[in-house]
Amino acid sequence: MNNVANRGRYKILGGLLGGIFLTSAAAWLPMLAELLEAGGFKPLDAKIAAYTIFFVVAAAVSYLFMTELIKARIQKRRCDEVLNTSMLFELHDKQMFHTMGKKQIDLAKRNGWDVSMAAIYIQPVNRRKGVPDISSHIKEIVVKELKRATRCSDQVGSFAKNEYLVFLQNCNMENAKEIALRFKKRLSDRYVNVDDKVYKLECKCGLSTLGPSTADLKRLMEYAYEAMDRAAERPGSVIETSRAAR
Repeated sequence: MNNVANRGRYKILGGLLGGIFLTSAAAWLPMLAELLEAGGFKPLDAKIAAYTIFFVVAAAVSYLFMTELIKARIQKRRCDEVLNTSMLFELHDKQMFHTMGKKQIDLAKRNGWDVSMAAIYIQPVNRRKGVPDISSHIKEIVVKELKRATRCSDQVGSFAKNEYLVFLQNCNMENAKEIALRFKKRLSDRYVNVDDKVYKLECKCGLSTLGPSTADLKRLMEYAYEAMDRAAERPGSVIETSRAAR
């Protein structure tokens, strides 16, 4: 990031120097032509040579300036991708989620991190029998809100209709609750409009946490699902925590 900032300063400085170079050309070009003429060039040849030197120098400076500008933009875009959660967000299938989750568990054990998981079930409040399936509309909204609520290091999977798992690396129960509350708050303001009918959404969320010594992906998922099932038994948008010991 410092390199990007420095390049920004260099661009400003380069622009100022380039401006000075171009605006002063009216003064030093005639002087250069006179020097060339004094060196034995004919007046017309001296003027042509002076302008040729000017354009060569201007082209070289412009090329260097544009090259640095392009490099700075590329580096800034890469930094933005690292810092922007939504650009890194990916909804994993079951196989990929398990593969990545096991690697995250190993990493947590090596670094002594807590790991948490959120099992989330989204349902429309007032959907009745005979109403068309609106799960695709729900998924579009949920994915958008998960992009905003989760962190760059979080891993999200979806294996069943309207159910989502979020693996929270280096995250204790307190921090997991903050993330879940943020997601719940965002979702409580969202509605699904299908065939001129409006459906309010409910969020049932179960949270589990394990310490580095007991971290296990399967247990973490089981505890999160158990908490989610208890949340599903209660009305409204609810967050439940696992009763299992860490």
